[in-house]
Amino acid sequence: MWDVQHMKWASIRAIANTSLYIRRSSWFSPATQPDREKTHECRPNLYACRIFLPREHDGQQRLPLVIRVHGGGFVVNAPPADDPLARYLADNANCIVVSIDYGKAPHNKLSAAYEDVIALSLAVMEDPELPVDRSKVVLSGNSAGGNLVLATAQDPRLRSKVMGVAAIYPLVDLVPEGHAKMATRPDASVPDFLGSDTYSGLFPLIFDPVEKPSLTDPTVSPIYFKDRESLPPQVLMIGAQHDMFCYEDESMAEKLAAAGNGAKVETKAGWKAPGVQWHKIMGQPHAFEVFAAKEPEMEKARLAAVDELYSVISGWLEEVCNEGGRT
Repeated sequence: MWDVQHMKWASIRAIANTSLYIRRSSWFSPATQPDREKTHECRPNLYACRIFLPREHDGQQRLPLVIRVHGGGFVVNAPPADDPLARYLADNANCIVVSIDYGKAPHNKLSAAYEDVIALSLAVMEDPELPVDRSKVVLSGNSAGGNLVLATAQDPRLRSKVMGVAAIYPLVDLVPEGHAKMATRPDASVPDFLGSDTYSGLFPLIFDPVEKPSLTDPTVSPIYFKDRESLPPQVLMIGAQHDMFCYEDESMAEKLAAAGNGAKVETKAGWKAPGVQWHKIMGQPHAFEVFAAKEPEMEKARLAAVDELYSVISGWLEEVCNEGGRT
């Protein structure tokens, strides 16, 4: 039996997703439409996967596969949230992009979302209708989706099938409280999209109060991975300077580099090490590519940051896929 809280969030999610599907429709967003949609038998209750093929694809060539997992605090949003990035990556990185759904809290707990991502990722990889190179599979997600791809990539059911993970401002460490995360931001005067109260409010929504897992479990907090072999050979971590998750994102990237072999090489906005790349988008908060800034100059900077984000992911994909997939 649903309680008042469940009803509230069901209503919020229905409104948010209806608005999202309208904004991403062919009427309002003709340039970012998927080539087709598909529901898989393993999760018929979820929104259909949205499939993006390169504009110039001949239908025969097998291409790298990127599985996208959207953000939304584990509570809201649906696959169309990722349409602009998915369309860009398909066309510019010459890959097949499939955006998948997962069950949302509070009706579904974090463990259920974790299982949904694994089940749908496997279904997409094994889909005979998709001309994908199964040795070149990448998981990618933003925010809550970033948490899910970094966590599920450590699962034995996926780990050997995935060559890389690209996580964009993901939540990776649920141990520190919200106020501690906020204190890591470089400038407290910059507005934060999430904030301590919103972040703390997620916990009763995403965890079962009776069977709450350890917050250091890698399926919950991916930063607590066992060793470098726990994750795929290639990892891209992208943070936003004014995001309350930026510090933990960079910390996870540093931990991955330290667990690997080889020195770090500084880049314009971060660094690279064997198997790991860290990139920080300067001057931007969490979810900067989603919400427009109010001031014209700030909006100009935001759009430039979105271009930077898309370019970094696309460039990384081309680089790691050209190096070869898993055998």
